[in-house]
Amino acid sequence: MAGRNEIRLAVLEGDGIGPEITGATVKVLKAAARRAGLGLRLKTAAIGWKAYRKNRSTLPDATLKTLKEHDGWIVGPTYAGEYPKDDPYRGHPNGYIRRHYKLFANVRPVQAWPQLNPLIPDVDVTVLRENTEGFYPDRNLAWGYGEFKPREDVGLSLRVITGEACDRFAKFCLDYAAALGEKRLAIVHKRTALPQTEGLFIGAFEKIRHRYRAIELELVRIDTFSSTFPREPRRYRLVATTNLFGDILSDQASGLAGGVGMAPSLNAGLDHAMAQAVHGTAPDIEGSQRANPSALILSTAMLLRWFYLRTKRRACRDAADLIERAVKDTILAGGTTPDLGGSASTDEFAKSVAAAMR
Repeated sequence: MAGRNEIRLAVLEGDGIGPEITGATVKVLKAAARRAGLGLRLKTAAIGWKAYRKNRSTLPDATLKTLKEHDGWIVGPTYAGEYPKDDPYRGHPNGYIRRHYKLFANVRPVQAWPQLNPLIPDVDVTVLRENTEGFYPDRNLAWGYGEFKPREDVGLSLRVITGEACDRFAKFCLDYAAALGEKRLAIVHKRTALPQTEGLFIGAFEKIRHRYRAIELELVRIDTFSSTFPREPRRYRLVATTNLFGDILSDQASGLAGGVGMAPSLNAGLDHAMAQAVHGTAPDIEGSQRANPSALILSTAMLLRWFYLRTKRRACRDAADLIERAVKDTILAGGTTPDLGGSASTDEFAKSVAAAMR
């Protein structure tokens, strides 16, 4: 990185509403950086349809070079499997990014917002999801694809879990819990049905738990968690689990909180991290300035906190605090986009958030 209080970020707009919400996010980020005294260098790069039309690839070489040169990335939503068949990344550019740059931890905080009419008004949980293995066939093999059909009426899917991936993920989760000051971490599993793979996963946490004596590990079966969480949402604050379980549980929590429209996420590794909203491209409102950029804005605040944890640069933490408070204050004041009952456009919302920083 170029300066003591400077970070360099790549911005990839994506598809559908991606250009609108990334533009709004950059406005908010620049305002927070100015207030916090954080130097900022941004570089744009293409991903998705715009990249394919020009380069016949959803991830052209120039974009990959830009990603490599920057530690942090803000990435708008992309389509999933809807690109032409000759795309070298099989229509999943984000899957390639996660795998290639070893973004092994997916952090998904879920918080209820009154404007979304949540089923449970006090949901506040963070799901930590191992992001590179498990039942996802495009991620779990170094060469090839982990799902196949030996004959027309038989389908096979491999669940690959390795000790190396579990070890780095366990350390990340416990470090994350310690940084937040959390006293308990729930390990969600299904060891009764998958003793070998879940044994590796749970064992990675148990091997190093002596280094984190202030944090209690609670082993919870996936079926038990799914049935008790809606009845006792305050019981769980921080959850760590494998890839597929984490994907499902975070969406379950988002549903109880009112939907994924406000849900941020961070894909993090040792050297790089990617801010990306949980929601999709929403092509039905593309170009209308009706999209709510909050999820990507809050994801960017998470990215700033990742930089703070790595570098201890207070300006990164201060900028993240400014963004989170300003988003909350703007929504509570009613200056929201149509999905939350307001009339503000995407850009107007971003301007209100920037103006609310204090």
